[in-house]
Amino acid sequence: MNTLRRIFTFFTVVACALSVMALDLPVKTLNGTKYYYYKVKKNESVYGLSKKLGMSRDEIVRHNPAADDGIKKGMTLYFPYDEYATKSEPKAAVEEPIDTVAVDTASDKASSIVLMLPFGLENKEQSRRNKLALDFYKGFLMAADTLASRNGLVEIHAIDIDVENSRFDAILHDEAVTNASVIVAPDNGAAYRKIAKTARENGNYVLNVFLVADSLYTENPNVLQANIPHLDMYRLAVDAFESDFKDYTPVILRNRTGRNEKEAFVSYFMERCSQRGIVPIEISYENNLVSADLKNLATNAGQRYVFVPSSGSMTEFNKFAYVIKAIRDRAAVSGNDVSGAEFELFGYPDWTAYRGEALDTLHKLGATVYSRFFDDFNSFDSRTLQSNFRRWYGHSIIESIPSQAVLGYDTGCFLIKNLRANDGAFDPVSPRSYSGLQSTFDFDKSEQGYYNSTLYIIKYHTDGTMTSRTL
Repeated sequence: MNTLRRIFTFFTVVACALSVMALDLPVKTLNGTKYYYYKVKKNESVYGLSKKLGMSRDEIVRHNPAADDGIKKGMTLYFPYDEYATKSEPKAAVEEPIDTVAVDTASDKASSIVLMLPFGLENKEQSRRNKLALDFYKGFLMAADTLASRNGLVEIHAIDIDVENSRFDAILHDEAVTNASVIVAPDNGAAYRKIAKTARENGNYVLNVFLVADSLYTENPNVLQANIPHLDMYRLAVDAFESDFKDYTPVILRNRTGRNEKEAFVSYFMERCSQRGIVPIEISYENNLVSADLKNLATNAGQRYVFVPSSGSMTEFNKFAYVIKAIRDRAAVSGNDVSGAEFELFGYPDWTAYRGEALDTLHKLGATVYSRFFDDFNSFDSRTLQSNFRRWYGHSIIESIPSQAVLGYDTGCFLIKNLRANDGAFDPVSPRSYSGLQSTFDFDKSEQGYYNSTLYIIKYHTDGTMTSRTL
């Protein structure tokens, strides 16, 4: 089979007291369930189609959320057969045969991916969380489209879990969920744990890309944690520091009246320094770092220093960055008291969210950052995805860190390629690694489940460019 079948089924069961007319549309059966379907023609709009089909715009969008941003030629819209077929007015349904899905010989489950996300399709007004979930889904669909011409049949289902608990529990027993090869879990911890428990009983894999600090993978063999655990992240970050700054003296910066929320990392960092027989310099300042706070740093023999602050917030960044920039600028000019000395800055994932003047300052400081993700948003590939997203959906990607649309795109590419590489079965560790636009998936096996072992080390260059490497 040379096509990727994208099945976009949103489970938003609606109790409706009004009788509805059967749709005069062809019918196909997807995963055992009947749907009316309509292929959008050139220049059609959601409003015009609502008049043509005799339903409201909200009805169209409820069953086809991507239509909320407009429709385009070739797009297929689906409507549950049971909801629109009436006993009083039966229609001769035209059944479209379904292609046989290639399955692994050791399993009776079709190759399929289920996205269980809080789309909020029944909410009167969607929250930012709902919109970000839809952005993730839209990015996932773009990945499906990108890979559509390659071999291997994969079904994709999207399920709205922003519903009442009783309905959510019923969804867990839906055939699409129980037969899934892999399930993408939501950012709701309670829902995620229910999904993981059910998946373990059914033999599905569950991918957690949203809950950063979750440790369910340590007790459930069917869970994949897509974010590197904190301690492993600290270990790799300090490994990179020791490699990149082995001849530098570390300088810890603390604001006595500041947040200092990175003390956990700083404590680990200082422990590693102690193991190497290195004693970092510690500078404590009040409110804002000033030049006088650095006066005790010896600079007469080309010394090299790397600053490690105890906070990653922009507020705290602005309280020390400009003094470090000033001393770097002076060191680059001969004939003064710091000539020939070198000053670098090592910091945190939070900084990847910086834009505007703060981003410009990161470049001027030549900062080095560790992060679970990396998106060089000015790169050709990133700009191409952003452009295609606007063309597909009529609006820009919602700004977030990390970008949920790009995360959806990377996740889709990773999962679809994995299923195809394994003849329809999902294998967490083969192929070993997938590098996307923003994320890299490379899973190690814990005593139970799996965790992503990849960390980005990002370098901001003074010429305005960025480079990264993965550990």
